[in-house]
Amino acid sequence: MAHKLKNMHPDVARELLRHVRPNPRLAKTSKNNSKSSSSTKVLLGCTAFVAFAGSLPYWATKTIGNLTEKEEALSAAQVRRGAFMNSGSRDAGKDPNWDWKNGKYVYPKGFAEHLKRQNPNETDLGPDIGPMVREEKDRRQR
Repeated sequence: MAHKLKNMHPDVARELLRHVRPNPRLAKTSKNNSKSSSSTKVLLGCTAFVAFAGSLPYWATKTIGNLTEKEEALSAAQVRRGAFMNSGSRDAGKDPNWDWKNGKYVYPKGFAEHLKRQNPNETDLGPDIGPMVREEKDRRQR
């Protein structure tokens, strides 16, 4: 391009060069260095923020403790906002049938027999309306 500028009128060449941006890879000025240092500051700030935000659950668990492994009753705030947010019950806490070491549920005695007596095709409506529904079914079948 430089040899083409030599053949042009000097005013036109100067005007064309004024509108052409210099190559940022080749031009090393103090302006570019300040941009790179501000980019580094932004990158370090973002990294620090992500590290801080990522460590919040860890520190909260260390200071408050694990809500699912507590033996004592939960406070009202813990019941409302804690691990049992959807239950809203003060008796929420450690399940005595859950084996924490093996990570399995230990079924109570007699539970297997209870399941064997259940009819999977029949809906269990509970003790309140179940007998009334059964009587109605029996009347309709006669």
